[in-house]
Amino acid sequence: MTQNHTNRSVCLLFTCFFLASNIAVAASNYRLPGGAAKLDDPLIAAGYRALFTCSAHFLMDRPLHDILLVELADTTKLQLPIPEIDVSLGLVRAADGRGNEQIAAFRKTMGCTLLPPNWRTADIPRLPYVYRPMISDLRDLPYPQGDAADPRPNEHLQAVLDKAFDASSYGAGTLTVGIVVVKDGKLVAEQYRQGFGIHQGYRTWSTAKSISASLIGIAVRDGLMNLDHPAPIPEWAYPGDARSTITPKHLMWMSSGLWSEGSNTNAVYFGGQDVISGATGTPLEAEPGTRWKYANNDTLLLLRGLRHVLNDDHRYLRYPYDELFSRIGMHHTWMETDHLGNFIGSSQVYTTARDLSRLGLLYLNDGVWQDERILPAGWSKFVATAAPSLPRQQGYRGYGAQFWLLDQLPNVPEGTYTSAGNKGQYATVVPEHNLVVVRTGVDPAGAGWSQGQLVVDIVETFGG
Repeated sequence: MTQNHTNRSVCLLFTCFFLASNIAVAASNYRLPGGAAKLDDPLIAAGYRALFTCSAHFLMDRPLHDILLVELADTTKLQLPIPEIDVSLGLVRAADGRGNEQIAAFRKTMGCTLLPPNWRTADIPRLPYVYRPMISDLRDLPYPQGDAADPRPNEHLQAVLDKAFDASSYGAGTLTVGIVVVKDGKLVAEQYRQGFGIHQGYRTWSTAKSISASLIGIAVRDGLMNLDHPAPIPEWAYPGDARSTITPKHLMWMSSGLWSEGSNTNAVYFGGQDVISGATGTPLEAEPGTRWKYANNDTLLLLRGLRHVLNDDHRYLRYPYDELFSRIGMHHTWMETDHLGNFIGSSQVYTTARDLSRLGLLYLNDGVWQDERILPAGWSKFVATAAPSLPRQQGYRGYGAQFWLLDQLPNVPEGTYTSAGNKGQYATVVPEHNLVVVRTGVDPAGAGWSQGQLVVDIVETFGG
């Protein structure tokens, strides 16, 4: 599928949408500025329920009764119909209670994709697809490349892990899914909530941004992208478009200056809107590089640029797997796309705590994995260096380049940085102690997790 074909498909889909006469309720939710939408909109909530149920069930083999209690807990108050899992067709249907239905379709190598509201099951063959080999049995291959590990935490470290699961010590009402601790390259501690395990994980939410940053790093390594040149966004390639001054570095720093509703891209995540229409059409509000604003669209634009410079949709769809996941043993990670084949890499990645620990190890080793350079030299330092538009403040998290900085929090070791995602997804790198700490969770809305304190407590168990 060529770039021109992709653009024609977008135009055709847009035209067909407006010609449709039987989806009036859904229409207002399909294409919204910046991809922003209210999460309590019943149609958006139904998309949320369809997508989460699909990925949790088909990728992670989790039962519907537990998905309702865990993944879908925040939508319970809306009293929507229970999602229906169709195992024979590999899809999930979720109704919004107003006559609309959201459908998420599963493909083994692609994970789950939410259909736009005007698509039906007959349209599923139109979804992008790429073959990749499934993993072999890795039980006898030692961690980190394989699954063989024998974590034996000392009693002090075990006590910290137990506290992480008590729903109070690191945040009232929090619900931990998994903890993995890697010290000096060895998996020394690991614990999971019932129903999860080394191959059963959860959505990364914004920890996906750090994964996407890694893909950009690989593109930089290979000369496909230059952080200081204009971002390769074809929708901005017109004379006089002020957005053409935005660079990939500005996007990495969350400093594009573009209008957005910040972390609200719910129409893209759960409404069936495509990434391109959601992320590329917003105007410039501030001079690039001068304003820090956390924005999902900045990450999505980085991946839009990656697709453009690759100029090969097959290569693009395989890129995370061929260039990153397969190389460092992240075999239980799926980077899901919209219906036009754009990675929703600001949030929509399904993975496991162990796979996130492998990502942390890659960064701890300055982008080298078993003597092979994956990320460009100095990339770890770049992502962990404060964005110029967000000055550091003692007692607060800082921001680097698609990673958060924790070392201004009380007692956190210098140089500590982390991915961070909604509901408590963290892959934290502690260079001073050659340590990686992963915590994944399904924290309910309003609950806050203290990853900095968890890191401090774990460091103390090693005599730090």
